[in-house]
Amino acid sequence: MTFMVAGALLPAWSFAWFMSIAVVVDAYAFSFGGVSGTCLSFAYSMLIPAYFSMWFAGRLSKFYLTGELPGFAVFFGFAVLGTALCELISSGSFYLWSGNFEPTLGEFMSRELKYAPAAFSSSAFWAIVFIAVSAVYRGFKRSRGTETLTQR
Repeated sequence: MTFMVAGALLPAWSFAWFMSIAVVVDAYAFSFGGVSGTCLSFAYSMLIPAYFSMWFAGRLSKFYLTGELPGFAVFFGFAVLGTALCELISSGSFYLWSGNFEPTLGEFMSRELKYAPAAFSSSAFWAIVFIAVSAVYRGFKRSRGTETLTQR
């Protein structure tokens, strides 16, 4: 969800910046953090299009973030679609190219049914947090604008 919010709120170059941070964090985790290197394969490079799908979903939703309920619903819809594409790319590429599996469509689908709900629930949770914070911020901003006008 970080990439989606960055896509919605930050300039276009933010994707490269956040992608660089993700790689540095992963490099630290693999080198010093005790994280197993089983994720390091050709599939790791597919995190670029996976995370880009979330960032691009944020870019598409940017124009709907007006502080109104329909706009927040569109943002949530883009979050679901971005998560679906991100999950398909990241999990699918790991499944196909990590060398840890004998790929079959049936096994991939059973793994997706097992693991994808966690990705969707996490994404939905953070999308709702973002929507709530945005709504509070916009409400506060509107109330401050109204107070300023009435005090003059």
